[in-house]
Amino acid sequence: MRILWMAVPTLWRVAVAGMVAYRAEMVIWILSATLPLVMLALWDAAAIAGPLEGFGQTDFARYFTVTMIVRQLTGAWIVWELNYAVRSGTLSPQLLRPVNPLVYNLFETLAAIPWRLLVLIPLVGGLVAWRPEVLFVPEGWRVPLFGISTLLAFAVAWLVQALFGMLAFWFDQAMGIFSVHFALWSFFSGYIIPMALLPEGVSRLARWLPFYSSLGAPVDVLLGRAGGLEVGAQALWVVALSGLLHLAWTRGIRRYGAVGA
Repeated sequence: MRILWMAVPTLWRVAVAGMVAYRAEMVIWILSATLPLVMLALWDAAAIAGPLEGFGQTDFARYFTVTMIVRQLTGAWIVWELNYAVRSGTLSPQLLRPVNPLVYNLFETLAAIPWRLLVLIPLVGGLVAWRPEVLFVPEGWRVPLFGISTLLAFAVAWLVQALFGMLAFWFDQAMGIFSVHFALWSFFSGYIIPMALLPEGVSRLARWLPFYSSLGAPVDVLLGRAGGLEVGAQALWVVALSGLLHLAWTRGIRRYGAVGA
């Protein structure tokens, strides 16, 4: 921990420099995560005739606007980088550094958040110009709870991706397995459909899964459709996934053969 604390300023500077150097690529990554805009157009059209399970056009506009923002705040890409590093052998020189490679990726991911917010400004501005009612004032206590929930959602998303990236220690097609997870995540996280529109039994179960904890929970917290119970579930998933991450990393490193190095 002492070495890590001393390395924090350097890690942050290197991560920010990387984001600046590859800013065009970063913009492309950000724009690729704007599916909520597409889903907003579809659900807005579906709600023309009337509200769907309590969701009117204004509700859909607010929901998918907040979803897009939370998606940018919690997005990660460690699964692709870790999978490539293990399969190509480029993980080997990273292991010689005094800081765990996972820690550097964490700083790299955090350094991208300001860039993501910068690109989000015109997108959100366009939505507000289209539907001014997108702007709303949540209950005061929900704002700090939303911040905590978003932080936990980021942790869950990053930990899950790291775990899938580590499957490369055991499987040649780890990304294929992650693609199945992503399909389930898109449906059960609230990314393409609000939880309230799912059958009651499915919605109740989905709220306890890590998919929802990594995206939908903070969205519903801010919109008044979730509370402390869902945030508590997020915290439990962070603890459980952190334990699995430690176990997978220690065992995976023992199997690592650096075939491509």
